[in-house]
Amino acid sequence: MSVTRKGVVAALLATLLATAAVAQEPAPVVRTHSPGLAATAALINLVYVPTRMMLIAAGGFLGGFTGFITFGDKAAAEGIWGLFDGSAVVTPEMLDGAEKFHWSAYD
Repeated sequence: MSVTRKGVVAALLATLLATAAVAQEPAPVVRTHSPGLAATAALINLVYVPTRMMLIAAGGFLGGFTGFITFGDKAAAEGIWGLFDGSAVVTPEMLDGAEKFHWSAYD
């Protein structure tokens, strides 16, 4: 191959790799909710997060205990843990209806 052909091939390869890298970038997040929803979510989280943490601790204990009394049956323990696997915080998107609130893995 001549030097010119190698240069053209290298330029084409660089262009393909650059466009592939740009295509891999996620779309920018556009926030459209109001500051009121953000403030409301923050106030709800003042009560929800501590309550949720206590429930998660109880679910961890109950799931572990279930696994223990069933001689290590992982499916039984995960069945209990699924009851406590949900949204960790309330977001403005949840209050707006753009995102679904999950209390557990089964809803």
